[in-house]
Parts: sequence; structure tokens; C-alpha cells
Amino acid sequence: MTISEKSELVDNLSTHYARLNYLKILAEEKNGSPDAIAQIERSKTRLKTEIDTLLKDLYANWMGDAAQLKRRVDSSNQGLNRCIADIERDIHVAQKIVEALGYVDDVINLAEDLLKR
Repeated sequence: MTISEKSELVDNLSTHYARLNYLKILAEEKNGSPDAIAQIERSKTRLKTEIDTLLKDLYANWMGDAAQLKRRVDSSNQGLNRCIADIERDIHVAQKIVEALGYVDDVINLAEDLLKR
């Protein structure tokens, strides 16, 4: 993976983190359950840790297919954005928060997998 590909991946993960911050604010505004809000906060912490670790490792020799990794992160970001849009419209708020957290977990797991390589 080239340095620019690594940088783009970190940027995409950072975008996911920003959307997760918004999801937390939205969940609080929509009176989401305290457990769901706490889970969002835990996911934020995990993702931030992974992003920070990846940033430190940016110049190391990552193995893997950058295009495939980018597709997975982009797909997860799209799913997260759809969930947030539904929450904004008060559509199945609790269910959409749980679904959004699934997308966040996918991205965190991807980042963790990168570190194992």
C-alpha cells in the first residue's frame, strides 16, 4: 500500500469517526437509550484508538489490497450515513442506532485487522 493510499484510508476512517460523533449528538437529541449512547461512546473510543495507531503506523509497510479496504470503508460510511438520515427523520430511531453501531464496528474491526498484518 502506498503512502497516499494509507493516508486516504486514514482520512476515510476519520470521516467515519466524525459521523459517529454526529450520531451520538443525534441519539441524545432523539432521546436514544442511555445504553445505546454509552455504546456509541465506547465505539468512538475504540475507533479513535485504532485511527491513532494507524496514524503512527502510516509509514510502516502495510500489507493488503488498498482498493478493497477503501471499498469496505466507503460502503460502511454509506450505510452509516443512511442510518443517520433515517434517525434525523425519526424513522425507527432505536433500530437505526443499533444498525449504525454495526457499521462502526465493521470499520473498527477492519482497522484492527490491518494492525495484525
